[in-house]
Amino acid sequence: GGPSLAQSHLAWQAIGDRKLTELKDKLHDIAIRNGPVDRRVQALWALESIGGIPQIGLEHLDEDREQSIRRAITEMRGEIQESYFKAFGDFEGFVDRIIAFRNDASPSVRTSALGVLQRCLATVTNQSPADQHNADRIVGAIVAFAREPLAEPTAPSTQNAKKTIKVHEAYDREFERYLVRLFLEKHPDAVAKFLDSPEAAKLPIEARLLATLALEPKASAARVAQLLPKLTRAPGQEEVLRLAQFPGEPGVGDALRATLQNPATRTAALEALLATRTRLDAAKLTPFLADAATALLASKDPASLDLGVKLAAGFKLPTAEPALVALLQSGATQPALAALRALTELGSGQAELFAKLATTAPDAAVRDEALTALAGSSAPDAAVRVLAIYPKLPPAQRGTVLDKLSATKPGARAILAALTAGGIVKTDVTAATIDRLQAVLGANDAALAKLVDGFGALFRPVLMLDGSDQAWTQTNLTLEGACTIEAWVRLNPQGRKIGNADSIAGAPTQLAINFFEATAHVFVFPPVSDAVIAKKPITSDLWTHVAATRDAAGLWKIYLDGELDSTASTPAPGKIENVRLAWNAAKGGTQGALSEVRFWSHERNADEIRTACDRSLPEKTPGLVFTSASGNWGTLQAGAKVVKTSDFPPILTEQEAVALDLKYARNRELAAKPGDPARGKVVAALCQACHLMGPTGGNIGPNLSGVGAMGTEAILRNILQPNAAMENGYRIYRVELKNGDLLDALFVSEDKDAVVVRAPGSEDRRIARTEIRQTKYLRRSLMPEGLLDGFAPEQVTDLFAYLNTLK
Repeated sequence: GGPSLAQSHLAWQAIGDRKLTELKDKLHDIAIRNGPVDRRVQALWALESIGGIPQIGLEHLDEDREQSIRRAITEMRGEIQESYFKAFGDFEGFVDRIIAFRNDASPSVRTSALGVLQRCLATVTNQSPADQHNADRIVGAIVAFAREPLAEPTAPSTQNAKKTIKVHEAYDREFERYLVRLFLEKHPDAVAKFLDSPEAAKLPIEARLLATLALEPKASAARVAQLLPKLTRAPGQEEVLRLAQFPGEPGVGDALRATLQNPATRTAALEALLATRTRLDAAKLTPFLADAATALLASKDPASLDLGVKLAAGFKLPTAEPALVALLQSGATQPALAALRALTELGSGQAELFAKLATTAPDAAVRDEALTALAGSSAPDAAVRVLAIYPKLPPAQRGTVLDKLSATKPGARAILAALTAGGIVKTDVTAATIDRLQAVLGANDAALAKLVDGFGALFRPVLMLDGSDQAWTQTNLTLEGACTIEAWVRLNPQGRKIGNADSIAGAPTQLAINFFEATAHVFVFPPVSDAVIAKKPITSDLWTHVAATRDAAGLWKIYLDGELDSTASTPAPGKIENVRLAWNAAKGGTQGALSEVRFWSHERNADEIRTACDRSLPEKTPGLVFTSASGNWGTLQAGAKVVKTSDFPPILTEQEAVALDLKYARNRELAAKPGDPARGKVVAALCQACHLMGPTGGNIGPNLSGVGAMGTEAILRNILQPNAAMENGYRIYRVELKNGDLLDALFVSEDKDAVVVRAPGSEDRRIARTEIRQTKYLRRSLMPEGLLDGFAPEQVTDLFAYLNTLK
């Protein structure tokens, strides 16, 4: 039956292991003859393993018709490069043979050749300076593989049908260029030295440009500026980015200005700048972009107008405001909408114009956009004008106005005045609005403090802990056998990370439920130590529900936000006496807050924890032996105090829970009825402001293209309780600016100089760290609550009929 594949492989390997040099001639014959490819490859590697690669009769294999043979020969040269330097008589011969593979028909052979050169470069650059004379030659060889990009062939993307991607030869070329750059980026000094050599000047401009981009960005900006005029195409996104990031470097500003003034390159360059604007310092680019935006906004060409508006909004160009106002006054709906959005981004002071359009514009979309622009205007009388319109607005627009106004000091003060005078009714004000007012005006503001006293339902008591050794309370409670300890916790240690000084509960020499390395631990004092450790860490400044349960056998479990996270394998059944809230044996103490602390005399199961973690329970609930909701926090130590705050976890009162259950029942019934998906798609347009649905929509919230697969109950929970159901990545990221303004948005990215955030209906915004006072996450979603309240019953039915088709 012949040897098996495994036996055959072992036989080839044994040749090298046993150094069977007497087989050299036989192996050579197998390798160079036209036999089975896999057998020839094995013979080549066996020859290499016994040092039997001959000098004569090997070179012609570089052009063997089988790509596997050519690839094997290439890789062997990398493996035994020292021998090849000698075999070919000099180093130049070795490199020339590898470069020859640049035009090989097989992509795998070409990438193998690149890999050989990369290994060679790593070898020579690690040698002493005297031995690094070969580095220039290898760098040049790698750069030579960077042939110019191919525009075709292309095909529609499998991820987005509206997008085309390079395929086949064009894709192979891009991958090889990627490898060239990747390899060169590891050796910037050698690359810079080569680029200054006469040999580099002989290479094609595309190869030199790619090598230049492999250098550190600031170091390469001036080099890119010198090369761009020699290109026969418009500069690409990254090439423009290099210029825009460092316009102050020698020659860079002039090159950028020339690129933007050249009609052949201007549009592509401006689009590249817009695509990368969150990585750029807009203030440095204003002198370069102002004239371009003004010229585009004066054009009659729709595409040029659109580009000009995007440029003015994206880089907040104040010189473009007169042209945008003129465009707004032209009367055409689409230019007016675009101009309004741009003026909103600029914080324009055109309050009178915005107020007029908000009340008299014939198009509803223009009225809505004008109202948003007015609420965000920098004009001193903007807030007064908004509040004059306020009583006539529907609930959704009132919420938008309050969100905008409460984010600035003038707007916040206007809200306080309107509440006092009756221009705003108290029922319009939510906890989120109060929270923003406190953040902007400060909790000690006298007028705000008086307002807060009238909003008792929006403020609840929490146990505040200052991080000292005395930041705990004594309950005198004893737990024995099966039990449950649960609480909402918000940790925000200052000057240190969340650690084992932070705790929910403990008892000296017995127990500590702490957060060592920001992860919940149930620590039982020796001999057990850590009984169970959570898998997921908790986030600073976010309210998180943590529950620790112990069964009758003494096995502990940890639940996070109502979901089981981890289960112990070792029992810890001991009695726990004189339990303390927030206590731990570590030096220091808990810094943050606790809310809705509960102790149970039995093990709560997963359904019970999940169902009740977000609602208050009656004090006499069976098995509940301690609850802070009764006002009993134990005996407070010096570092603990109970304060009323609007920053409390999403806990429903009994009345709120009943109302929510009724809302669930009503909408569940409507969702179960047969509806019209086509009409529901129109209703869902509201969701597309923030969510992607198929090929259209925003990028603020989760992608809803497959939302129908979640089922009706899950969809309802996400709509009715967005703050309870949200994913961590979609929590509000609050940026408090040094000028007193506030921005609640979605975190996008950050670097050492700035953070980038995204808000509904707005362009991504880059905020310099020099402008920021502080940032933090909130346990709230950008998605508003009560979204279904304004819908007619048939609209709810149609909406769910459409959502259920998205699978």
